[in-house]
Amino acid sequence: MSRAEALFAERDVDKAKTAVLMFLRAASADKAPIEALLGAVRAQVWLTDHETDPRARLQAAMAAVEAAQWCGRLAPLDPECDYWLGAALGVQARERPSTGLSALPKIEELFRRSAQALPTLDEAGPERALALLYVRAPGWPTGPGDPDLGLRHARTSVELRPDYPPNHLALAEALSATGDAGAGRLEYTRALDLARAMAARGDRDASEWAADAEKGLRDAGVE
Repeated sequence: MSRAEALFAERDVDKAKTAVLMFLRAASADKAPIEALLGAVRAQVWLTDHETDPRARLQAAMAAVEAAQWCGRLAPLDPECDYWLGAALGVQARERPSTGLSALPKIEELFRRSAQALPTLDEAGPERALALLYVRAPGWPTGPGDPDLGLRHARTSVELRPDYPPNHLALAEALSATGDAGAGRLEYTRALDLARAMAARGDRDASEWAADAEKGLRDAGVE
């Protein structure tokens, strides 16, 4: 499994696809740890964000859901299985919008459960995911959207992992959505500074986070 992790760590589409196959092969062995399935889900979710072909993105999202459900069958209520199933359902809803609204209650439940059980997972991922869910989802009666609640979860993610750029990106988006554009700009700037520092240290995800922060600042009218 270490070879699969190393391939996925390179953040290359073709290598990520190979890593998925290796993770799934490891997961099919007797008494295999759920980490193999979790690795497959993480790589497939990443592919959903990086494939250029819409059909390939949807296939990756559906495969991520299947692997995460498999994880849940092996380890019911495991917070990592819950969290990554929520993430997989989220990208599937994005790629297949016709199912998006119906999936929101399940996604919310999974993220809330993982936040209660293991809030620091994936650098405060459950809190960050809940923040974005509540900020971006339609509000009552259509969906669970609640920007103020999203802001609370975003603040919690930053409190738990203050050095992780995506948490500041989530807080910036939540602040902007609740009318505090000035504070939102400050958080985009913090995210950008952190991401640039991580990129300088060789983090392969940091350049994308920096680009997201730069876009947030441009959208906020900062050149």
